[in-house]
Amino acid sequence: MIDAIHQSSLNMALRCGEQFRRRYIEGERIPPGVAAGRGTGIHKANEINLKQKIASKKDMPLSDLQDAARDGYVNAFKNGVYIPKDKLPEKKKLLNIGLNDTIRCTNIYRVLVAESIRPISIEEPFNLDVGLALPLAGTMDYQEKPEVGDLKSTATKWPADRIDKEIQPVLYSYVHEKTQGVRPVFKYHVLIARRNKDGDPTSEEYQPLEKKPTDNDYKALFAKLQIFINMLKAGIFVPANPTSWWCGQSWCGYWYTCPYVGNSLPKKEI
Repeated sequence: MIDAIHQSSLNMALRCGEQFRRRYIEGERIPPGVAAGRGTGIHKANEINLKQKIASKKDMPLSDLQDAARDGYVNAFKNGVYIPKDKLPEKKKLLNIGLNDTIRCTNIYRVLVAESIRPISIEEPFNLDVGLALPLAGTMDYQEKPEVGDLKSTATKWPADRIDKEIQPVLYSYVHEKTQGVRPVFKYHVLIARRNKDGDPTSEEYQPLEKKPTDNDYKALFAKLQIFINMLKAGIFVPANPTSWWCGQSWCGYWYTCPYVGNSLPKKEI
């Protein structure tokens, strides 16, 4: 049952309705991939650092944050990890690369990001009635005055305009404005751990991206929210265009059992 709109489920529904249907309507859970585990590890390090920083005003030592990131990465896979079938022989190597990149990104975070954040709250849940059939819900990574932010990890630099195309900055800024009374700047801290074609580390980089949403951004957000609600009411979930980069076995754990690419749905147990 869908009782609220989360930015993650909204993103998924607009990217691929079939993926959303399988995950949120049918309840078919696919274990996270290596990149998702990396993100979980980094967010864990940030969480424990900023929670204590609200009182201490100081950042934790790098070694403590590395330990937290490592634990978060490992715990992300306690119920399994998604590896594409053609990559299964490299599973151990891929997991090790993911762990190393988690530690590398944590280093970037501690040296270039952490000291700039002055949090007033961290991992704060919200459930906000916005006058639609469903409320907005989720958890803010961190908030400070007048900024809301999140950490992202990647192997390549983001296009500078990507933040303008993401749902999270606008949705979280809207919630912050409605609950705190001020329109914030949303900031992505993009942590980049590059590797060469053989998987060997090459360089690290920090890329800050900022956006202060406009009224038109909010209008576009509400158009997306309404079409999402319409999808739920109609029970019609349009699949992704198969030419989309995210429609493939490397990025979607449902691909192997997706009828829209010619595969068969899993058999249900009776």
